[in-house]
Amino acid sequence: MRIVGYVRQAPGRGQSDTAFAQTERIRRWALDTGDDIIAVCQDHHASVAPDERPGFRALLEIVRSGGADAVVVDSLAALSPDKVLQEIMIVDIREGGATIIATDPADLAVLRDADADHTRLVVRDVVAKVAEYRAAFGLSGGTEGTVIPEIDVRLEDDDVRDVVVELIAPTG
Repeated sequence: MRIVGYVRQAPGRGQSDTAFAQTERIRRWALDTGDDIIAVCQDHHASVAPDERPGFRALLEIVRSGGADAVVVDSLAALSPDKVLQEIMIVDIREGGATIIATDPADLAVLRDADADHTRLVVRDVVAKVAEYRAAFGLSGGTEGTVIPEIDVRLEDDDVRDVVVELIAPTG
């Protein structure tokens, strides 16, 4: 299976789990399962706001172009500390055609059985209703991806975001 890893090091000193540690757990998971990591997309010191996450945007482009079968995160907190935003991001990944996998056993249980969490159920229902509404009225949901043949990130002097997209050749 072709997988893309996603790591996010949250801003602030309260975040003890570094992007490096998250990446290593994803690499270990891929080694244990025999899957191929084709890319690891990272957002360093990214805010919670999705528009300030170029690494996640790159991940969605890879998924939507059919380049990956699954997205692996160390924990769902890498997506967001907020359950509502987590669920929206999970829906985007799944609609792009990929499965989402967490290396954290507790998050794996959440991904398998979200029915036990009422917040996640409500968010999934709302997202589904919005999609139905947009489809019924021919509105664009903005979910169509475009293939970016080359990722070119130019940072201006006043731009403090760090973005790393590491492309990895498949093994075997």
